[in-house]
Amino acid sequence: MKKDKYCARKRPLKRMFLFNYLAIVGLMLAVIAVSLINMDFIMNHFIEKSPDFKQINSADLYSSSGELNGSWPEQYGGWLELVDEEGNIVAVEGEKLDDIVSYQNDRLFAEMDLYRSGHSTIYHAYSVAATSGETYVLLWKIPERTLNSILALGIFLFSLIVFLMTGLYFYTQYSVRQMKKPLQQIIDGIKKMERLHYGTRLDFEAEKEFAEIRDAFNGMAERLQQASADKEKAEIHKQNLLLHLSHDLKTPITSILGYSQLLLDHPLSDEKERRKYVQYIHGKSSYMSKLIQDLFELAKLDDHHLSLDLQVVNLTKWYQQAMAEFYTEIEHAGFRLRAEIPETPLYVMIDHMQMNRVVGNLISNALKYNPEGTELYVSCDKRAGSAVLSFGDNGVGFTEQEREELFMEFVRGTSANKDGTGLGLAICRKIIARHQGSIELVTSAKYPTLFHINLPLANGSEDVHSLRLI
Repeated sequence: MKKDKYCARKRPLKRMFLFNYLAIVGLMLAVIAVSLINMDFIMNHFIEKSPDFKQINSADLYSSSGELNGSWPEQYGGWLELVDEEGNIVAVEGEKLDDIVSYQNDRLFAEMDLYRSGHSTIYHAYSVAATSGETYVLLWKIPERTLNSILALGIFLFSLIVFLMTGLYFYTQYSVRQMKKPLQQIIDGIKKMERLHYGTRLDFEAEKEFAEIRDAFNGMAERLQQASADKEKAEIHKQNLLLHLSHDLKTPITSILGYSQLLLDHPLSDEKERRKYVQYIHGKSSYMSKLIQDLFELAKLDDHHLSLDLQVVNLTKWYQQAMAEFYTEIEHAGFRLRAEIPETPLYVMIDHMQMNRVVGNLISNALKYNPEGTELYVSCDKRAGSAVLSFGDNGVGFTEQEREELFMEFVRGTSANKDGTGLGLAICRKIIARHQGSIELVTSAKYPTLFHINLPLANGSEDVHSLRLI
C-alpha cells in the first residue's frame, strides 16, 4: 500500500521532469535555428556581401563581343574564367588565385565538388556562346576566406549565447510565475490562519504537487474551523450549564436557609407544622443531592478513561427482567405496560449497571411527566445488524422545540412537575454512546413519545469482562 502511494507521488514528478526536459530541449533547438538564421543574415548583408546569383544573367558577365565583364567580381570578389569545350581556360578576368590552367577529364566537376576538391573555392557556372557559335563555360570563382568562417562561427556562438540567455530568462520568468501564485497564496493563507481566520481557503490551479498542498491546507482549515466552532459551542454550553446549575441550586438552598433559619429563630410548638418545614427542607436537600449525583455521573461519562464492565448478554431476556423489576412501580403509579419482547435471543455487550440506569431514567421521566392511565410501550427487535430497544408512551409528548433540545442538559418537559433535574436523558445519551450505540426520539402516530436505542450486536463472544472503552 505504501509502495503504491510512493509510486503515485513519483509519477507526477516524472511528468513534471519530462515536461521541463522537453521544454528546455525545444528551447535549445529553437535558439540554434534562430542563431543560424541570424548569422546568415549578418554575414550576407553586412560582412560577406554577395548578390543573388539566381538573378544574375550570363550576359552580365560575358558581352556579345566575347569580352568578360569584371565589374561584378570587383564588387563581390573572385575572378572569371572562360573554359572552352576541351576544358582549356581561354580567358581570365580579375586576380586569379589558383594555378589551374585546364579542366580536362571531368576535373571541372571534381573542383566544383567541395568534398572532393579539398579547397574552399565556390564555383558559379554559366553557359555562354561565342559569336562564332562555339559554346563556353563561364566560371565565377569566389574563394572562401578563413577569417569570414571564423567570424561567422563567432557570430553564431554569440547569437546562440544571447538568444539562449534570453530564452532561459523568459522561461524562468514563466516558471517562477507558475510557482509564485500558489506559493504566495499558501503564505497568505498561513498568515491568516495564524490570525485565527479559520475560514481561509486556497483557490488556484497548479501542478499536482501544489494541488495536493492546496487540498491538504483546505482540509486542515476546515478541521480547525470545525474544532474552533466546537470549542466555542462547548464554551457556550459550559456557560449555560453553570447558569442552569446555579439557578437550580439557588432556589432550594434559599428555601433551606430560610426554613432552617425560621426554625432556629422561632421554635414551633406545633409538631405538625414543624414536621412540615423539616420535610420541606428534606425534600429540597434530596433534590440537590440527586442533582449533584446526576452531575457527577454526567462528568464521569465524559471521562474517556472510564472503564465499562461489558458483558455479552441476551438483550431480550435482560429487557424482560428489567421491565419486571420496574413493573410494581409502574403499576403503583397507575400506568399500563404493553411489552412486545420476543423470546428470540439477541446478544449484545452491555454494562448492566449503566444500562439499568438508562431504563430507569426513561421510566422515571415517563411516570413523572405523564398523567395516570398512560400506556408504556416496550419492544426489542433486530434491524440492519443492530439490536433496537424501543421505549415509548401515549402521554403528553413533546413540542417541536423540546424534541430538538431533548438530550441537552437541564432540559425539562412542559409538564407542571418540575422536580426533575433535566439531566436524565443527557445521561442516557452518553451511556448509549459509550456502548457504541445511539438513542433517538422517533415520530409515531400511536405513541407521541417513542425512543429507539440502537446497540451493535456482539461478535459471538460468550463473556467479556472489564473491557476498556476509548
